[in-house]
Amino acid sequence: MGIRRLAVAALASVLVAMTLVGTVLSTASPASAYPGAPWFRPGVPYTQNFPDPTVVRDGSTYWAYATSTGGSLMPAMSSTDLVTWIPRPAYAPNPYNSDPYFNDSFPVPPRWSKGGVSRTGKAQWGPGVAKFGSTWVAFTSWEVSDTRRCISMATAPSPAGPFTDSADAPFQCDVDPAGSIDPEPFIDVDGSAYLLWKSAGVPGSTPTRLWSRRLSPDGRSFAFLSSPQLLLATNPGTIINDIPQEDTWEGHGIENPSMVHHGGAYWLIYSANEWRSGDYRMGQARCAGPMGPCTRSSAVPLLDNTATELGPGGGSILTDAAGRLHLVHHSWNAPYTDYPPYPACTGSGTCTTQGQRRAHLLPLRVGDGALQIEAEPTAPFAGPGGLVTSTPVRALDTRETGRCVDGNGQTIRIAARNSVPSTASAVALNVTVTGPGAPGYLTVWPAGQPRPTASNLNFTAGQTIANMVTAKLGAGGSINLVTNQGCPQVIVDIAGYYVGGSAGKGGFVGITPDRVLDTRTDGPCVSATPRRLTVAGVGAVPSGAAAVVLNVTVTEPSADGYLTLWPTGAARPTASNLNFTAGQTVPNMATVKVGAGGTIDLVSNQGCPQVIVDIAGYSKGGTPVVAGGFVGLTPARVIDTRTTGPCVGSAGRTVTIAGRVGVPQSTDPGGARSVALNVTVTGGSGDGFLTVWPSGRPRPTASNINFTAGQTIANMVVVGLGAGGSIQVMTNQGCPDVIIDVAGYFRSAVD
Repeated sequence: MGIRRLAVAALASVLVAMTLVGTVLSTASPASAYPGAPWFRPGVPYTQNFPDPTVVRDGSTYWAYATSTGGSLMPAMSSTDLVTWIPRPAYAPNPYNSDPYFNDSFPVPPRWSKGGVSRTGKAQWGPGVAKFGSTWVAFTSWEVSDTRRCISMATAPSPAGPFTDSADAPFQCDVDPAGSIDPEPFIDVDGSAYLLWKSAGVPGSTPTRLWSRRLSPDGRSFAFLSSPQLLLATNPGTIINDIPQEDTWEGHGIENPSMVHHGGAYWLIYSANEWRSGDYRMGQARCAGPMGPCTRSSAVPLLDNTATELGPGGGSILTDAAGRLHLVHHSWNAPYTDYPPYPACTGSGTCTTQGQRRAHLLPLRVGDGALQIEAEPTAPFAGPGGLVTSTPVRALDTRETGRCVDGNGQTIRIAARNSVPSTASAVALNVTVTGPGAPGYLTVWPAGQPRPTASNLNFTAGQTIANMVTAKLGAGGSINLVTNQGCPQVIVDIAGYYVGGSAGKGGFVGITPDRVLDTRTDGPCVSATPRRLTVAGVGAVPSGAAAVVLNVTVTEPSADGYLTLWPTGAARPTASNLNFTAGQTVPNMATVKVGAGGTIDLVSNQGCPQVIVDIAGYSKGGTPVVAGGFVGLTPARVIDTRTTGPCVGSAGRTVTIAGRVGVPQSTDPGGARSVALNVTVTGGSGDGFLTVWPSGRPRPTASNINFTAGQTIANMVVVGLGAGGSIQVMTNQGCPDVIIDVAGYFRSAVD
């Protein structure tokens, strides 16, 4: 399967199995009293008991936390590769006790917990940790009586701790007799934060429930005027032996919620059934948003028992530095489904072979409307500045998050999620605006940079329109979105990313958008006589640039027409980049090879529109040697269904690109892996949308062009080549004609 394992476990010096879910209780005897046990020794790689694991990332380092084990309160360990895990260092000096190995990340229990700050007989359960600004915040649960638990909120200056809860009362404590457990923070794509948790319920009457409530920006309180929202519950309508049931495998309770936004959807995982048994499993649900509601997306557990692992559960979802999803969970080492009774762990080496809940790391994917376990994907090879494409993945849909984009803007995290690594330098996006209340425009730019004068997409009231955007990533791997008016809903789909580092020949370099032409002030309008525009040696673009990525906007045309861009010195192509109607304002992205003298030519067939050109980045000059580097071509047409037929409907159509119009096969040295296309839709019989994706792969939820009946509209598309060097094109309805022009390709490998 190619699956990597998270080698984990904790201090198992004295283990006593508790009857309540998720507990491993022990006395706090010094580790040195049990030299044969696999105790949680500072600085020594660890592979043993580590229940209810959760993992967070801090730059290039990952930190894992667990339910207390063997007297260790919230054990914490770190890794740089998600394979080898090292327990946190011992405190030196140690202000807490005389143990030279003491390394608990939560060293002093909350004063409101049972027994106060004393560590005697204490156990914390199911931690969740997140970073808010420069502060780390941990949520975990503690006993307030023999049968009741409540949730604490503790802070620390680093992920290693020490975490401190100085409050006089719990952060959250439901009225259920057993209280609240399993808190897990969730940070949404727009930076808003939520806390998920379980309220225990009353078997036979009140179901166990999973909740979400919005947190304040610093994570230390619930947001003002917020209230808990139900995500999921066991079903009180089905009663078996006086115990409410949902699915036969779920038993009497659900717990351990963990949420992620991936592929344009919110996914929730949870554990269910008796934790000390092989019936314990993890379920999943798809949610309308971080506050629910959620609907189970599968009637069967996410994982099953194996010959060596029983009762997989206690899971949480991790997004690694490459933006890939992983499931972190524990399971019993078969044939055990409980801890060895005291004093079975006192003998030398015995704890390594008796009952433990070891943790594991498995890669996840979204497919067929559900989360699935998959083999570890092989990272596509590309050099610095090279493009890595994928089947389009939805990164943002404000119709789900509930926040349209207005003049205050939003910052959206792109890197380190949705398979975009934290080291990516720029991304290729398809951005769609829908439902604006007034005409306006949208601007996309790197987070942390001043807002540019450039725009990426113009819209009218009520319009749905899309445009391709290549955006440099800014602070935190994020971009900013803002509109001047209209507060539309915005959908962002990721088509690919550019590898970070110093770009080689053919590699892409993103810049903050820079305006190089506005004929409204620079005149004259662009007519049927070509206009020459210098794009290399201007601003941040060097004179030796091979190609430029532009956002081109047409406004105030006096007649219907189209605009064409091509490298100076080449013959004018039949291709078009942008179609317009009289009086319309419409943008499109264009990737154009730089011609003689660092210039390109622009022409319109009629209408003499005003034209605005903003540069978003460039490809370095020289013969491309970077895998994923761009090779610009004079635009060439590969299909025009107006002449070849038939129109493109819901049955779709395969279009072969490789081996035509200068695009090499992917098997050739330096062959094509992806292409930059200008796709035009015209003459549709109804409203609809068009989607382009690599042949041989599942159809994505993303769309590339939205059109109305009879409309002619274009958009640039960056897409990987699939089986046979081909792409798939389909519309949901309207059967329009489709024209595709190739602007260039991205190399598959070095020569």
